[in-house]
Amino acid sequence: MKERRYPFSLFLIGFITNILFHFFWLFVPSVILLIVGIWVDWCLYAGLALLGIDIIVSFVEQMKIRQAMLSDSDNEQFRKFQDAVSKDGNVFENIRNLVENAAEEYVDDEDIQRNNFVVNMCETICKKCEYGDDIEKLNEHERVFYVTQILEQEVNNGSFSQFFYNSSGDFSNELVDAFTKIGAFKTAEICKKALAVFNGKVPTDRDEREELLDSLDCDNVLSECDDEFYEYEDNLEELNYTYIMEHHSFFE
Repeated sequence: MKERRYPFSLFLIGFITNILFHFFWLFVPSVILLIVGIWVDWCLYAGLALLGIDIIVSFVEQMKIRQAMLSDSDNEQFRKFQDAVSKDGNVFENIRNLVENAAEEYVDDEDIQRNNFVVNMCETICKKCEYGDDIEKLNEHERVFYVTQILEQEVNNGSFSQFFYNSSGDFSNELVDAFTKIGAFKTAEICKKALAVFNGKVPTDRDEREELLDSLDCDNVLSECDDEFYEYEDNLEELNYTYIMEHHSFFE
């Protein structure tokens, strides 16, 4: 492996930055004392002493940084930074290229692309059905996706209880089927457990559902369902993405 180097220009910039900013609590008083020292001798000596200490500790700090830059690191990203600094050519241009490449890798990350795709599709479907108010505008596959999304959003934002109390609860009876269709079988079981507190079909009328919830002793069961859901035994993002891809012709 090529021996690393630490450019003197970078060392000098770091050294000066340490003096002026990193150890500003030494630099600022030293400057004030030096100014006052024009008239008061002891302030001049005190200012010089503080400035000397600032220079020494700044130099030591920069030497530590230099040593860290030249030493082998277990951190892959930091090693890339070390190599960029040691690379021939303009060190600042090398660092800029490293940052730009890292940004491109981040954007190209498959997981991030998949997440963005699912989020954007969710926004599109929600607007299409006016956030559930005009659910009939959705076809069968869009509706499955919409139901899984609103349940996930409501539970992550609050709880199963919140889902049932809100208008999203109008689609409660579709939960198990929707999650089963995308392959989220463990989540479907959690939903089945939550729905069981109603001892039958969940009312699609919000007022009726709220009144029934208030009369039920179900807080503990729904809390358990929340905890189980947060474990994310099903990768819902990946399953929803796969479901959309398998039925892509049904998603506008």
